[in-house]
Amino acid sequence: MDKTIKKYSLLAGLVLIVTATLGACSTKTAVRGNQPTESQISKIKIGETSREQVVKILGNPSTQGTFDSQVWYYISRETSQWAFLPENIVDQQVIAIYFNPRGKVQHLEQYQTEDRRDVDLVKRETRTTGHELGFWEQMFGNLGLGIPMGD
Repeated sequence: MDKTIKKYSLLAGLVLIVTATLGACSTKTAVRGNQPTESQISKIKIGETSREQVVKILGNPSTQGTFDSQVWYYISRETSQWAFLPENIVDQQVIAIYFNPRGKVQHLEQYQTEDRRDVDLVKRETRTTGHELGFWEQMFGNLGLGIPMGD
C-alpha cells in the first residue's frame, strides 16, 4: 500500500511539473502605445485643426520628431513571444501628424507594419585613451579601497 501511494505521489508531482513547464512556454502577447481610432482621426482637418485640438482628440503623442518638432508620432505595436525566444512584431501602426509653422495640421500620414524598415546598428567601438583593465584587475582592483581600516 505504501509503495502505491509513493508511486501515485511521484506521478502526480511529475504531471504537475510538466504542466507548469508547458504553461510557462505559452505565447505571450503585448500591446503597447497609443493607437487612435478611425473616428478620432476623422476629426482632424487639414489646415484647420491646431496642436491643442489634436491633443484633445488623440491625447499626447508617443514622440515628436527628433530633428523637426513640427511632426508628432502616435505609435502602437502588438508583439508575441513564445517562451524565451525573441519577440515577433504582429502589428505596428504609426500615425505621423505634420504641422505648419502656424501650428495647424499640414499633413497626416498612416504607416502599417509592412511600411517598416529594419535599421542595421553600427557595432563599432569608440576607442579612448587610458589604461584598459585586464580580467584580474577588474575582479580584484577595488579590494581594500573604501574600506575603513582600524586605528
